[in-house]
Amino acid sequence: MSLTPKQDKFARCIADGMTQADAYRAAYDASKMKPDSVYHSACKLMANPQITQRVQELRGKLEE
Repeated sequence: MSLTPKQDKFARCIADGMTQADAYRAAYDASKMKPDSVYHSACKLMANPQITQRVQELRGKLEE
């Protein structure tokens, strides 16, 4: 299973150095969400092995 465009954007934001919550806000519409909900949703995304693998790939490319 591949990442959705929003999940990929989240991973790119994380790789660029954003916090998890800020990356979530950049990738998803969180305008009506409480800060605690944003934090928990971002943590759930980071628990996804495909997303963490994508973040590692992107960070590796940035280091080169």
